[in-house]
Amino acid sequence: MSVEKLLKEYTAGRRDFSGLNLANVNFYNSDLIGANLSKSDLRRSSFVFAYLNKVTLNHANLTGAKLGGATLNQAIIMNANLSEADLHGAMLQRANLFGSNLSLANLMDANLVEADLRSVNLRGANLRCAILSAALMREERGYPPTTMNGANLRKADLRGANLSGADLSGVDLSGANLSGATLSRVNLQGANLSGAIAIDLIAPEANFSSVNLTEANFKGANLTRVDLKNANLHLANLFGANLTKANMSMATLSSAGLIQAVLTGCDLSRSLLDGANLSQASLVDAYLVRANLDGADFSEAVLTRAELSGASTIGTIFSGTTMPDGKVHRL
Repeated sequence: MSVEKLLKEYTAGRRDFSGLNLANVNFYNSDLIGANLSKSDLRRSSFVFAYLNKVTLNHANLTGAKLGGATLNQAIIMNANLSEADLHGAMLQRANLFGSNLSLANLMDANLVEADLRSVNLRGANLRCAILSAALMREERGYPPTTMNGANLRKADLRGANLSGADLSGVDLSGANLSGATLSRVNLQGANLSGAIAIDLIAPEANFSSVNLTEANFKGANLTRVDLKNANLHLANLFGANLTKANMSMATLSSAGLIQAVLTGCDLSRSLLDGANLSQASLVDAYLVRANLDGADFSEAVLTRAELSGASTIGTIFSGTTMPDGKVHRL
């Protein structure tokens, strides 16, 4: 079917165009609101600046399609193939993309507020500065998790997003906003979160091993039982964060802010805490064997039953600190 005929029939009231061969066609700036293009072949077609609100594209093939600036709010695009598609600046608010393939897609500056991205393949996708606040990416039983291996999420807005169980290994989240987001059991191994804002983040049992978290803001975050082994938290802000039973062995926390942080039962063996501020922090039962505590501030911190054997404490401040033996240290 030609573009002209399809648009003429659409204007006449037809909405079902499923199963059509529309590869390489040009729908630039066209109005197809509410149309059904499910199972259609739309490879390399152009929908630049098209109006596609509430369109249905289930199982459609949009490989390499051009959708820059298109409006796809509340669109239903389940199990579609959008690999290498260009969605730069597209509007996808509350769109349902469950199970779709967006690998290597360009979603830079795209608006995906409250979008359903469960079980979506976003490997290598460009999501730089994309708005993903309140997006749904949690793992669903019986379905593969959302995958973002190698994706670019620099300065992306993920406030309030639910990514529980997602695979974000190796993802670039530098400067991203994850405040209030849920990352329970998420795999972030080797990711870059330098300068990220993650105030009140909820990420119990997440894998942050070997992650770059330099200058990140995790104030008030729930990081219970997380794996931060070998992570770089230099100058990170963890004020009031809950790190109960976290694995932070060999982590770099030099000059980090851990004021009032909860580190109960935390493994900090061989970690670098030189110059860190741990005043009023709780380190009950913490394991600090061979940690570098030089110049760290433990003022009024609680170290009851903590293990400090082999730790370096040159210039460490213990003013009013409850020491491992339960006694309060006085200068």
